[in-house]
Amino acid sequence: MSAVEPAAKRAVSPAAAPTALPVVGGHRLRRIALAVGAVFAVLFVVGVVPRLLLRQRLRTDADAVRTRPPIVTTVNPRRAPEVVEIPLPGSIEAILETGIWARTDGYLRRRFVDIGDHVVKGQQLADIETPEVDQQLMQAIATMNQDKATVVKTEADLALTRTTLQRYLTAGPGTVSKQQIDERTSAVTDAEKIVDAARATVNADEANVQRLLELQSFQKVYAPFDGVITTRNVDPGSLISAGSTSGTRELFRLAQVDVLRIFVYVPQSYAPDIKPGMTAEVTVRELPGRVFQGTVTRTAGAIDAASRTLLTEVQVPNRDGTLLSGSYATVKFKTERADPPLVVPQSALLIDAKGVRVALVEGDGTLHYRPIQIGRDFGNEVEVLSGIDATDALAVGLASNIADGAGVEIAKPVAATANPKPSPAK
Repeated sequence: MSAVEPAAKRAVSPAAAPTALPVVGGHRLRRIALAVGAVFAVLFVVGVVPRLLLRQRLRTDADAVRTRPPIVTTVNPRRAPEVVEIPLPGSIEAILETGIWARTDGYLRRRFVDIGDHVVKGQQLADIETPEVDQQLMQAIATMNQDKATVVKTEADLALTRTTLQRYLTAGPGTVSKQQIDERTSAVTDAEKIVDAARATVNADEANVQRLLELQSFQKVYAPFDGVITTRNVDPGSLISAGSTSGTRELFRLAQVDVLRIFVYVPQSYAPDIKPGMTAEVTVRELPGRVFQGTVTRTAGAIDAASRTLLTEVQVPNRDGTLLSGSYATVKFKTERADPPLVVPQSALLIDAKGVRVALVEGDGTLHYRPIQIGRDFGNEVEVLSGIDATDALAVGLASNIADGAGVEIAKPVAATANPKPSPAK
């Protein structure tokens, strides 16, 4: 019996298995569904809920920003310095400079100087050969001598006519007629006029001779003042033409450079501060680090209508010849102002159809616009001549949609974070 029962049980077990499998499969499906639901719940919590919270926070922040007063940055005007430096470009020129031209025609016989030579007043620079002038002088002298001889002859004729008239007058009316006496009287008058004309001719001849002598004296060319030869345009044998017109060329150019003058065009805004006698610093780019002291000697006294500038002359000593005439220079003026104006940054200006204005932030946090009058423009900053005080708080970088009288909030400066000290190495 024992051997038959296990066999019977083994025969019956296959039939009983189908009833247990559906129960096991249902439990597994429920566990899988619960796991999937838990995963979706976790994903919802992790992904969607933060987004909803972030959206709510952003909406809350946006509402706070919309209701919050605009934040503005303010600055206080500062007083401009009492001493202002005004650098301006200038052109260096010699204190005296002139072209030396020929006063007579001829050929250059010799020249005694060249460019760069220093000469003194009265030094001979060149010698001109003038054969035509010499011939004209000889002819003029001969003509003068001839006219002088004519004067002698006319004076002799005058003496004869006067003697003849005296004889007629002595003879009396009974011997000669009154008509003869009148004729002799007229002859004396004519002879006197002839003598006067001859003497006038001699005077003209003498003047012509003197003129030619003066022209002949121009054969030698002399320096009119001390200086340096900056230009030489002729060589021995060159044809020389008298005059200083555009068709002729100058023999030399002489410049006196021991003192130089610099012409500066001062803008109208600085013109009232420039006075004769004030000092100026002169620098040139080719001599870095060198500063030359100059003095304002004169101004034009009027603003040029075309450029709106004041022509100013500054003289600089140049005994050693360091500065060169014709160079470009920078002239720096220093002006002192007893009551310097206020200075504000460019970002504080509001320029529109209403003019130039600034935005003032009052102590109660309200913003008001105020028109101002600006002065000199320094680029990043501008002088304000009127409209504000040194204690005013001005908004900078202000948006254009803030109305006058609106409330604003002044931005707090960010506090500097101190660098932590490094911990000692272990």
